[in-house]
Amino acid sequence: MKKSLRAIITMVTVIAAMIAAVPQSVYAEPITSVVMKYEDKVYTKQIYGVEIDQIKNGAETDGLRDIGGLLDNLAFQTNGDVKVNKPAVINAVKTAIIAGQTGINIDLTKYTEDALKSTAAAAASNTTTDTNTATAAATATPTAAQTATVALPGLESMGIDCKLSEASTRFRANEDRAQNIRNAASKINGMVIQPGQLFSATTAFGPRTVANGYGLGNVISGTTYVKGIGGGICQVSSTLNLAMLRAGVAPMERHNHSHRSSYIGSGLDATISGTALDYKFVNPYEYPLYISAVTNGGVISISVYSSHNATGGVVYEPVVVGGKMSNTTHIVGKLAGVQVSDRIAYSSRYRQ
Repeated sequence: MKKSLRAIITMVTVIAAMIAAVPQSVYAEPITSVVMKYEDKVYTKQIYGVEIDQIKNGAETDGLRDIGGLLDNLAFQTNGDVKVNKPAVINAVKTAIIAGQTGINIDLTKYTEDALKSTAAAAASNTTTDTNTATAAATATPTAAQTATVALPGLESMGIDCKLSEASTRFRANEDRAQNIRNAASKINGMVIQPGQLFSATTAFGPRTVANGYGLGNVISGTTYVKGIGGGICQVSSTLNLAMLRAGVAPMERHNHSHRSSYIGSGLDATISGTALDYKFVNPYEYPLYISAVTNGGVISISVYSSHNATGGVVYEPVVVGGKMSNTTHIVGKLAGVQVSDRIAYSSRYRQ
């Protein structure tokens, strides 16, 4: 009797261990990619999971507001000469998402004030024009495959023609740390990482000194926040980490903060500190990786570009398994909606 009981207990223990070893709730969120072009300028935004459902239900989400911010950036880059009708563009995106499109390609030249005024519908009703133009643009390219490649002037010769991923986080634009976020983003904007090349955030951001463009910002010291030169740049490395995970690239070195970050989910942050803690990755693909890092108001958006052949059509998404204080981050790959890979990127443990 005792032997049978011990055998049953052993069997239950083994089964429990096997179940615990299997990642729970591993899934990749659906992604809708938005590509907006104005002449040689390309603006991209990815909308994920729950937010897609929120938009279908009529909500005005952060993703839609980010698109408006990118359009403001176009006006800024052109010194106000180009003014795009934001409600029409945002309505185009909403219409396409409601229609179930996963790839949305919008020609912004059709949304300028001059373009709208030149139509007969605009003379009759600006509202009608906005709606009709938005619907036409949203249905111009209905599939993700048709919108996967984007024009990147000067980079086509390197085989860089496709956005692999994007990540955005928010910050308070009027805080002192905002200067450091903008400065660190500018350091990596336009970087090209060749196949097999090592990227180091510490090297890319440069010395955290006033002479290098950094100022005071909050940094974690022990269990509290203090002001330090360069405080806030970890938001840039964390946003970049999320973008790289979505590009299927696991870090070579990555450290979590001692405290969970308010601007990004648990298990997705990447802190750097002096020369002791760094965020590093190696380009695993046969093609170069191009990084776009831009800030607009209180949003930092980082996009990763490469060849459309780089990932073989596999779409990646990080999946964090475990609790908020201790978890493991996986990179799940899907091909045509079917899961084909699941890699562990790293584990995280927070104090609070």
